[in-house]
Amino acid sequence: MTSKFAHCVVVALLMMTASAGSLTAQEATKTPQFEQYPVEIYKGPIKIPKNLHRDSEGSWIDEGGHYTSRPKVNFAGEYYLTAHTCGTCCRYYTLDNLRIGRGVQQVGMFDTGDPEPMTKDGHTHVPVLYFRPGSTMVIVQYELDLCTLPHPKRQCRQRYYLFKDGKFQAISATLRSCTKEGDEP
Repeated sequence: MTSKFAHCVVVALLMMTASAGSLTAQEATKTPQFEQYPVEIYKGPIKIPKNLHRDSEGSWIDEGGHYTSRPKVNFAGEYYLTAHTCGTCCRYYTLDNLRIGRGVQQVGMFDTGDPEPMTKDGHTHVPVLYFRPGSTMVIVQYELDLCTLPHPKRQCRQRYYLFKDGKFQAISATLRSCTKEGDEP
């Protein structure tokens, strides 16, 4: 009788484990993917916006005098999306249309400064954006307490956005953890 009970417990545990694994796989497929929001990549002549220029050594400089990468289409088919530093735990993003050579103002929603923005539950955060040249989706990872807590104690939250009609629109709730995205483009 005892071995029969133990056998039932083992079978029940195996079924629960298999069910949980299946649920995790189902949830993973529901996560938005860059490939779900494709856009054709512009291959024509690039027009450099006025907020970017080269210095005497040929390095690219932003309007704040900070070094930046060479402007190239890296987001949503015809845009150059890049992070700029403005000090410790301070960053802002610019979004420039390289087809027409003009900036887009909507990216300011991801800027941080002094004071750092706070979550509803009292954490400071620095957003890190992940994106692709052939997709209109952006993954925003909010690094919590980046400048106040040591690395092992920090947390990360994540949200997905689409760039549509010149605006960023959230397509997910804010998740309590982040996926591994690698380096920023």
